[in-house]
Amino acid sequence: MTYASISSTSRGILLAIVTLLLIVYIYSFVKMLEYGRYMVDIVIMGIMTLLAFSLFQGMVTYQDGDIKRLGISIRALLLIIVFLMSYVGFLQISISMWQKEHISGMSVKEAFDKLPAGLMFYGVSGIPIMINNTMQEMGRYVLDGPITDARLFWDKINENIPDEMGADEDNIIVKVRNDRVYNVKRSRLNIQGLEIFELTAVDISREYELTEELEMRRDRARIMNTRLKALMGTIEYVTMNRELLQLKTALHDNIGQSILIAKRYLYSPDSVDKKRMLDFWSDNIRHLTNDNPEEWELPYYVISKEADRLGIRLDILGDLPDDPELIPIVDAAISVHVGNTLKHADGTRATVSSRKAGDHYIISFTNDGKQPEGKITEKGGLLNLRREVESVGGRMEVLSSQGYMLRIILPPSEKN
Repeated sequence: MTYASISSTSRGILLAIVTLLLIVYIYSFVKMLEYGRYMVDIVIMGIMTLLAFSLFQGMVTYQDGDIKRLGISIRALLLIIVFLMSYVGFLQISISMWQKEHISGMSVKEAFDKLPAGLMFYGVSGIPIMINNTMQEMGRYVLDGPITDARLFWDKINENIPDEMGADEDNIIVKVRNDRVYNVKRSRLNIQGLEIFELTAVDISREYELTEELEMRRDRARIMNTRLKALMGTIEYVTMNRELLQLKTALHDNIGQSILIAKRYLYSPDSVDKKRMLDFWSDNIRHLTNDNPEEWELPYYVISKEADRLGIRLDILGDLPDDPELIPIVDAAISVHVGNTLKHADGTRATVSSRKAGDHYIISFTNDGKQPEGKITEKGGLLNLRREVESVGGRMEVLSSQGYMLRIILPPSEKN
């Protein structure tokens, strides 16, 4: 029984099987060439592919009617097909095992594309030599399309650097339109005398968010620390006032006792020691007539102590006003200056310079912190200070063109 004697349906099924085998053989042959298998394996694979092609060609030629019969028995044909199927099965198993034990160029490309970090190599011209999927995805957010010019891509991401982030020539942090933050690094390589650029992009969005959150918490902690230190100064001031009240109360009691002793002496002079009574009165009178203030009663003492607690060194050059009407204004000016040095200038040293021009006081305030970036808008403490200064007929100036300086000019109290 030959191939010509079977039905057309059976011949069609056998032709479909042979066609499928031929496709598999051609695919396997190309894979072996790509993987760089041994030459013997490639030659054998080529022979088997030619055999499958010849069988396919003969069956197609017969069904087209160009020849009257295909001179081969159906048993031999089936044996050839089974042999081809068995060999292609063995071949697929062999290729699969070889792929597990060897690294091919395709394996490298697949691993390259699956990297979570973006990676690209390009030449001096900017044309990408090798680029993975992650870098292409980033490029779509930056360039609105695939990366075809690596130098243009590098220039574009340099335009998206966050203001709060520093960057050097080849290592930058960039935020793209999908709110992702990447650390992009460029390296120069020399491969066989050619200068090749390597570009890596690592997604640091989570780290960036944590850094921002940490910065916010640090700012809140700094504000809380400032408030606690100010509260400590207030507590000390309240404590001093309480001690002063206790002293006044004790002095009041002593004076009351002196009056009672004097009254008893007037009624019965012999019942009172005259010398002790006079000494008691002398002590009370001495306390009442003492004009030397305590250290904590001196002007500007509290604000000086508060500056020390805040970590600000306060240098006072010259003599500050001692007029009772001007002391609260200068004290408020020093307080505002210390606060601004800490909060806005990140400084550690505040300087107050005072001099007299005629009968007016000219007081200048400077610090060692960073300089203002533009014109200073008066609000909060500065605005309130201006109102106080002008309420006594003084003038206030805020200068920022050549570094920060606050200057107030106060007239003598008798001219207010």
